[in-house]
Amino acid sequence: MLHPRFALTVLLVLNCCTHQAQETLPRRVFLGIRMENVTDDMRRIMGIGDAHGVLLSEVLQNGSGEAAGWKRGDLLTELDGKLVGTTEEVFTELAKHSTGSTVGYRLLRDKKPVSGKLKLLGWPGESYPDLHVEYTAHRTTNGIQRAILTSPKTKRADKAPLVVFIGGISCYSLDSPLDTARSEIQLLNRLGRMGYACARLEKPGVGDATRTSTPCAELSFMNEMIGYAEMIAQLKQRADIDSGHVTIIGHSMGGLFAPLVAQRTPVHRIVAYGTIGSNFMEYLIKTRRTIGEAYGWEPERTDSFIKDYCECAIWYFADHMTTAQTAAKKPECAEYVGIFDARSRTYNDELYALNVPEAWKDYTGATLLLWGEADYIAAKHDHELLRDMLETRRPGSVTMRVVPNADHGMHEADDFQAAVAGSGPYQTAVGEAIADWLPRAR
Repeated sequence: MLHPRFALTVLLVLNCCTHQAQETLPRRVFLGIRMENVTDDMRRIMGIGDAHGVLLSEVLQNGSGEAAGWKRGDLLTELDGKLVGTTEEVFTELAKHSTGSTVGYRLLRDKKPVSGKLKLLGWPGESYPDLHVEYTAHRTTNGIQRAILTSPKTKRADKAPLVVFIGGISCYSLDSPLDTARSEIQLLNRLGRMGYACARLEKPGVGDATRTSTPCAELSFMNEMIGYAEMIAQLKQRADIDSGHVTIIGHSMGGLFAPLVAQRTPVHRIVAYGTIGSNFMEYLIKTRRTIGEAYGWEPERTDSFIKDYCECAIWYFADHMTTAQTAAKKPECAEYVGIFDARSRTYNDELYALNVPEAWKDYTGATLLLWGEADYIAAKHDHELLRDMLETRRPGSVTMRVVPNADHGMHEADDFQAAVAGSGPYQTAVGEAIADWLPRAR
């Protein structure tokens, strides 16, 4: 259930601001560079000996670095009087400063020292000719969280129905103005142009809220859910929002949060894409098999993988061992369950304990379940379980659709193997399925 977007280089974006009231949550610092740690081979090629620093592999437009005259190939060696030899040290130093402040810097350009002052500019916002974008801030149990609200520029005669998007398990931001081709943005912009007010709910501790809310990696599962419920409740109070028409689009883990959120604030429709419909251990077993299929493993290898993985998972979840303790019993466990260390122990324990049918028990709204044919990270069977359960409880309230040529991240992919090979562009069929269902859902 991990977000599929990974990068070899680091785009430096930091929220460097002190605790603010929710109405004034500022944009994070936009240094506007891609940077790399310097390897021994790079030192030899660049002829810089043992000089410390990080390499600027790209300087982006409208960032602090471009404004200061930084260039691709520069070696950044010092910020605010502090030596920086790794990308993490750059993050650490910039995190001490707010947007609008000025810091000194030193760098090497063609082996020659260059120094100057750097004014820290704010992260840009998204802009569209036909859509209004608002960066809202919400005080929740987790601190101050960000939402990105997109709505038509043409004013409606009535209030707009609200669509909120909740993302997957990983600690990633949905605030991405430099990559508006992302699936989440394309999906919600499609619905925004239909007249919906569409809000991407940021996780605590990411993006602009890095220092105004609980770090994502320290958060519990239930507190993350409560934060979303509180954000939705606040959005529903806006004068331009129709609080009687609220839809949650839950992607991956977001589809598991959705019915729990609906227990705290009324929600009328839920769209769950690539989600979980069984207890977490059962989900892990089913998707380890599809992982084996996606990687083209022989049946014997897949069978051994499932057995080994389940042993590690039982030690971690049921026996409450740490990753290190499971790895001491079986070395493979370091890889198999180490990935869960990206979230807190409490988060994982609460997820493991969750009864999925119980989470959905009191939900009485309409539901659309979507599974991409190339999604090997979520199980088709889980969506079928949810469909059958919801249909039994409230006949006619649930629709399930399989989206052809779509992977877990809502990208184009012909099959499991294509999804492993790399993500294609956003699969527009996902948005079309939702756009077709929403006006008819009751």
